[in-house]
Amino acid sequence: MTATVCTPPLPAALTARQATRMTPAVIVLAIAFVSFLLISNALGARVCEVTLPWSVRGEPLRLTFSAALISFPFAYLFASVLTEVYGYRISRIVIWSGLAANLVMIGFLWLMTLLPTEGAWAEQTGFTDEVQRHWYEAIAHMFLASVSACFVGEFANAATLARMKVAMRGRLAGLRIMLGSALAALLDTVVFVVVAFAYVLDLDAMARMAGLEFVFKCAMQWLVLPLTVGLARGLKRVDGIDHYDVGTSLNPFRFRASLPQPSADLR
Repeated sequence: MTATVCTPPLPAALTARQATRMTPAVIVLAIAFVSFLLISNALGARVCEVTLPWSVRGEPLRLTFSAALISFPFAYLFASVLTEVYGYRISRIVIWSGLAANLVMIGFLWLMTLLPTEGAWAEQTGFTDEVQRHWYEAIAHMFLASVSACFVGEFANAATLARMKVAMRGRLAGLRIMLGSALAALLDTVVFVVVAFAYVLDLDAMARMAGLEFVFKCAMQWLVLPLTVGLARGLKRVDGIDHYDVGTSLNPFRFRASLPQPSADLR
């Protein structure tokens, strides 16, 4: 748990555009973030393996990874923009909303498995009650891993960006996003692989999967870094907001539904 940090006040020129209202851009970014979390949860139930044209100690080089790898980095893009422009408090609300949406989805999928399947349709499609049950168990397992990883990674990313922005007086946004995404990718990958595959893969396979996912996530997030920085700059200009989390508590459980209000110490 992180206590409220007392930070020297920033120059008035840097604190004149605090987040004091909800804008359409916040809603769009929140929808995009939640959408990619839901997509990643659905894709995460499949484990993929690619055999490369190289060998290691006489064995073909195989890369094992979760299919969610192709979608999950985009969730960090939208979360980083939210924190950079609108601040940690709004980002915290959006992250919790994404986790809640995943919980609602998994709950309705569970209800679906309780309903009996029509016989002719099941025979034609092969999607029998037993297949549905196994499919749901895989989804539920990946849901637990995804939510655990998202909780750790997303809040680590948001907290890092918020503190570094204040410390760096708003400069070098690209560097902040790179460092925040790298830390988040490391924590997210380790938690996801351990929770999802501890009883499925051996330690060597888990290590290779974690290494591949970490490198790929960092590469993807750094590849779209110009888009992330450009989007953040554009929203700052359009909405007239550039929030600094001076003295903001980074406790993820300190939920506040209201937007931050300006005050003398910007708390």
